[in-house]
Amino acid sequence: MKDEEKLQLYSCIKRQFTDAGLYKLSRVYEWLFTNGFSPEKFGYGSFEELCEDFPEVFMFQDDRNSGFILIKDWHDGNKNISGENKHPADNFFGTKNIILNDDIIEMTQQSLYALSKILGNDLTVQQIKQMVFSRFEEAEKSDKLVFLGDKYIFPIERCHDGQMINGIITKNLNSYGKSLYFSFEKARTYFPVSGFSERKPSEIPDEEKRRIYNLLCDNFALEKPHHMAAISKLLTDRGVDRLKYGYGKMKDFLAKLPFLELKEIILGGVPQYLVTIRDVGKSSVRPAKAFESEFVHNDAYNAGYVKSSKIPLGRLSDFCNLPVKPMSILKNFIEENGVSVDFFKLNDNITEDFDTARKNGTIRFYGGKMIFPTRYKKSDGSCVELTLKPSAYEGKEWFLYYVDTFVRDSKMSVSAKYPENYAFSDIQTLRELKAIALDEEWDLHILGEYLSYTLKKIISEKKFCFSRNFAAFNTGLADKNYDDIFACFEYNEYGDYELVGFCTAFSSIKGKNIRDIFDRLPRQAVYFQNSEALIFDTEKYMYIDYERLFLDNIERFPLEYLSEQFFDVREAMDIIPRIKTETKKEQQIKLYDKIKELYSLSGKLAFRIQNSLRNAVAAAEKRVKRNFKAAVPAYLPDAELEAFMIPLSLIDGKNPDAALAVEITRSGSYKARTVLSLRCAYICSRLVCGPQNEWLSLDNVSLSGGNETEMFNN
Repeated sequence: MKDEEKLQLYSCIKRQFTDAGLYKLSRVYEWLFTNGFSPEKFGYGSFEELCEDFPEVFMFQDDRNSGFILIKDWHDGNKNISGENKHPADNFFGTKNIILNDDIIEMTQQSLYALSKILGNDLTVQQIKQMVFSRFEEAEKSDKLVFLGDKYIFPIERCHDGQMINGIITKNLNSYGKSLYFSFEKARTYFPVSGFSERKPSEIPDEEKRRIYNLLCDNFALEKPHHMAAISKLLTDRGVDRLKYGYGKMKDFLAKLPFLELKEIILGGVPQYLVTIRDVGKSSVRPAKAFESEFVHNDAYNAGYVKSSKIPLGRLSDFCNLPVKPMSILKNFIEENGVSVDFFKLNDNITEDFDTARKNGTIRFYGGKMIFPTRYKKSDGSCVELTLKPSAYEGKEWFLYYVDTFVRDSKMSVSAKYPENYAFSDIQTLRELKAIALDEEWDLHILGEYLSYTLKKIISEKKFCFSRNFAAFNTGLADKNYDDIFACFEYNEYGDYELVGFCTAFSSIKGKNIRDIFDRLPRQAVYFQNSEALIFDTEKYMYIDYERLFLDNIERFPLEYLSEQFFDVREAMDIIPRIKTETKKEQQIKLYDKIKELYSLSGKLAFRIQNSLRNAVAAAEKRVKRNFKAAVPAYLPDAELEAFMIPLSLIDGKNPDAALAVEITRSGSYKARTVLSLRCAYICSRLVCGPQNEWLSLDNVSLSGGNETEMFNN
């Protein structure tokens, strides 16, 4: 083999197999053959002969019987004249005569799916990909393919608002990916125009800067980097219009705000920006003097208004995050009553309302939460109340948790509140429930968790019924006559709820209370609005980001699986046994973070783990196609999402040892959301219906064990 041919072959190999190490012989051969480097091309009768003639890169193991081949680094092979490492695309990028195909360009499913939705053509991901290839070829032939130094730009298609979607192709900066990377942008022409707007950018008014600063302070921690996408989404959702001031790109708009600092990073091979919100009291980056005083805490806030030592000092935004979701609920409620209000004004109003409540002593505490009335009225004349809850995350100590716009009937106690975090932990009471319910092999701890999440869903659907002295909700369980079982509460001397037992509508005094007090029996929670959605459609596409699936849920994978995957990483093999014996959650999190670091340091390890997950998911999909009941309908309580539980066999390839939670998206497709232990998967599925499945049963749950403190908050 000639040196030039060796260099071409080695360049092709390193595009896919970036790290030196052992790889499956079949995968290496398939990659070379797909890219036009078959043994016959170089005059060899077999792949083994080719490898033997290139010992600088290839070495067989165990007399060729293992099915693996060692790929070595060839230090003299991939250098240019200056001695710098070449990019795989250097030989053809910028020539305007390349042919796009799957072998050379990275096109993520997420970006192709987003492109389909923006264009509104309802094409599949594969169809969108072929359309992009076709548009690139058409642009090349019609001289509409623009090359500007570091990227190709070409027109794809106009969207519904008449603007053009431009395709962008750059060199892939991720050394583990393919040579090129695809993205797209919205513009008024296929040529990349600066500013996007037809007029030059104008100065952003001081008042607008002040409002934006307060808005960002209400939702993000200061002096910490945040992804620009999160900042941009919040500002867009709150009505900040960059085009109004002549800025086509959000990056350019944010760069003009003196209290923001932007930093470019490379993430996944793609340039991205992190935004840090500077504390103007500490930072040299200060706002315009016209509104500088607005950022300084007013001493009047600290002067005599505190009625309780628990009430924080300062502006509401100083200590409380105001997330988009509850603020949108309040804004929609106000506008439904005929009053127009923007987010900036709403923010100022509730800040004033909190100060008024602090002066008047109308702030009250309940279950660790802080509640205060606002100026906005419900239909019965009572005040809309906002509930603040202590934050478990870094940053501000409180966050807006709940907006109470619910009007209670005359039988309800005005002071009564929902038992949102009630713990069903009394074993004797749970045994009584198990005795009257239909036969089911309940684990009492799981039964208690089932009731807690059912109650949470009942409250969210406003189906929790209560009067001045009595309350009840439908547990979703039935007795041996298939009558609904209700959980009954009474108020204790402290004004809190106290569980007094379970009953049907026609049993005991509690059942009589339910019939006499409430005009209708408490209704069951509804988890799936459409009964057709209870059956998993094997023809629909399922989106999976395997790297995020692993890193975001690493603590939910069986430790035996982690040991198998990290077998050749000595530091990891020391850490994993410590995770099993560690009793403190904080220390466990630190150990898992170290495992994540080790994963990120090795491309070969990352590829191995992602490949094992692909194999496990592929096996699960085959299982579901053979028996659609293997995909179990479920409900993720903290995320409030309909989902399916799909069995994952990560360790032995046969017996499920974890579950893949698959979310039903608004488009009707599926998206892998998280991985759960069998225990948590069982609870999620049991919320929807009784267990009638071959793999997700209490027997399997007890055999697999599981993290008793596992949460669903992904």
